[in-house]
Amino acid sequence: MARSKPAATASPAPGYFVSEFLSLPVLDVARERVGRIRDLVVETGSKSPFPRVTGLLLREGFESFVLPWDDVAIFVHGSVRTRLSRADVIHRAPEEDEILLALHLLDKQIVDIAGVKVVRVNDLKLDFVEGDLVLTAADVGVRGILRRVFGVGMTPRGGRWSDASLPSRLIPWDSMQPIHPKLDRLQTTLPQEKLRRLHPADIAELIAQVSMKEGADVFRKLDVETAAQTLHELEPELQVELIEELPPEQASDILEQMPADEAADILGDLEGEEVRGLVKLMEKDAAEDVTELLVHDEDTAGGMMGTDYITFPVGTTVAEAFGRLRVLARDAELITDVFVVGPHEELLGSLSLRDLLAAADDEPLEQVMRVPPRSVAAELPARDVIELMAKYDLLELPVTGLDGGLIGTIAIEDVVACLYPRERIRRRLR
Repeated sequence: MARSKPAATASPAPGYFVSEFLSLPVLDVARERVGRIRDLVVETGSKSPFPRVTGLLLREGFESFVLPWDDVAIFVHGSVRTRLSRADVIHRAPEEDEILLALHLLDKQIVDIAGVKVVRVNDLKLDFVEGDLVLTAADVGVRGILRRVFGVGMTPRGGRWSDASLPSRLIPWDSMQPIHPKLDRLQTTLPQEKLRRLHPADIAELIAQVSMKEGADVFRKLDVETAAQTLHELEPELQVELIEELPPEQASDILEQMPADEAADILGDLEGEEVRGLVKLMEKDAAEDVTELLVHDEDTAGGMMGTDYITFPVGTTVAEAFGRLRVLARDAELITDVFVVGPHEELLGSLSLRDLLAAADDEPLEQVMRVPPRSVAAELPARDVIELMAKYDLLELPVTGLDGGLIGTIAIEDVVACLYPRERIRRRLR
């Protein structure tokens, strides 16, 4: 005759919580104590989204053993009974595919996607589903802490709040996944469709709060563009660690999507052989831009500059410039000035967007540009660059090579990043 399981009707609407049953005595058919509940056992091998309770870990004297769930007759708030006599209770150890809820899951961290933060598992919710007791949610709120400290429904002495008066903070179990088979570390599932809904700054915040292994697992799921934007939001040390965790091909693809100066900053903190390998995998244009920046010392104008700037040849009219700007602006992070160059890329003049707006459409740029343009040599020390930009209130300063050709520009954000390197001031305004 098949043994019946505790009925689903035994569970009240709020369900059960693991903390309610820890240390609760389990009685046999003669109401003799079989042991006290030390933990609840669930299986992990099933494909079901909600792990099924397969037994109770009991402690009696110096012995701990699992009471199989099939031998549990009553499981309600405040009372757990077995259908067997004490002498007939089978003592077994946890199976290979079973874990202990309190030991392995309580007080572990998970990533709350809705709140975009790392939270702690304060309790675990259980419910009857089709006759089985299953793990359905993690309680990450204050209510879970109170339940463990004061018990269900209890109000602390002299307090004005109770378990029922606090908002519920439950994360459904089927939105989580284990990091490895024993489930002793957790994170919520981060499928690509959910990641795409998050801002790169939020993804970066999540990565920064978890371990490097967990952060790298999340980072690998990002598409190349999102990964580049997320990397931009992270601290320099974490940027380097994540790049080192990736396969070289994936790392080079991400670096290609970043502004050349930011990619060069990351590569500058890697070992020489690793740098050469990544640059070799990058597309030719991106590799040349990054290489040009890597040859300059960090505390010089060349080390501060970026290569994301806009130039127009002599003879371009204001109307033609605006036509090209509408296309170029789609990929540019920030546009303050544009530059006019000669046949050999020599810097002839500069214009702000305000200058362009004030000029007539048919005027050539060389008639309205500022000459001579203020510029600096790549070897100029960073402190002199900062003084020059502060003196003339410049938002962008062109950098020239030995032949006078334009090779980069220094934006005001680069100056701020140089002055406050340990404050995560964004190098490009959004």
